[in-house]
Amino acid sequence: MSHLFLSKDKEMTQNSEHYPQKLGRRWIGCDINKGAIQTTAKRLHAVMREQAEAADKQKQGKLAVDEDAPPRPAQLGFTTWRVNDYDLQIQHNEAVELACEHIGITRTRSDGYFDGRLGNRLVKIIPFNHPLSPLDLDDIERELRQRPEEERDVTVVCLGLELAARAWVEQHNRNRPINRYHLIELRTDSKYGGFIKHEPLTAEVSVQREGDKVVVEVMDVFSPTIMQRLNMEEGLFRAQIDDWRAVVDCIMIDADYDGQTFNVALSDIPARKDDLVQGRYEITGVPKNGAVAVKVIDMLGEEVVVVVED
Repeated sequence: MSHLFLSKDKEMTQNSEHYPQKLGRRWIGCDINKGAIQTTAKRLHAVMREQAEAADKQKQGKLAVDEDAPPRPAQLGFTTWRVNDYDLQIQHNEAVELACEHIGITRTRSDGYFDGRLGNRLVKIIPFNHPLSPLDLDDIERELRQRPEEERDVTVVCLGLELAARAWVEQHNRNRPINRYHLIELRTDSKYGGFIKHEPLTAEVSVQREGDKVVVEVMDVFSPTIMQRLNMEEGLFRAQIDDWRAVVDCIMIDADYDGQTFNVALSDIPARKDDLVQGRYEITGVPKNGAVAVKVIDMLGEEVVVVVED
């Protein structure tokens, strides 16, 4: 039986003894915030290391069953999955800047409602955390009523839209000479769409075997998401990162990866925010044949797993 928990649950995060992992349950964790996912993942990895050490001691100790012993863990590893193919946590102002640059919208800072203009049209960008709905269009219509001298058409930019919204626009535009609505749906628009897409984190990893020892070296890590945000902050100047370790939050290694469950044999999690990961690791007592998996997690919670097989 699986247990579902939210990593923002105060009882779950403040009292580690309440982790489903410590109760021996199978579990699924859900969260929309990358920072919360990172924090929870680190705590769970720490719990699993303790459980693995305790299991080794039990193997070496007496055979008698201890009734007071904690439940045996259902698993000693987990994977993290991204459900959506774009980042809904991008701040709306960042999304507006992306849309304006890609579509060619001229920003008008003096207008408190509309985001800019496209040619002779006013532009309203709907927040990307929900599809365009008739309520959004009603709101634009109320704004235009307060501007009776405004004769320009309106381009509405959205990530997606409800069918009722398209019907609303078609009904509105019939026999209307001014203030017509034009839709740009970024998910499907052949001309303007396609710029909101997830570019995954990448890592270049080398694995060398020396008898029962494995030497793992992470040579480069590139995070498109972090670079995108840094470029926005830099404005006209392109951001540069001289040391790839500056974008990495932690590195974990499974020296005998079975292709399904990631069991942490070594973890490099800097204790202080200013510290960097090492990048080169040696692990002894590793089977001669098998796969080595290296998990790299960046500062925004994006992760990549590189698997090197013999």
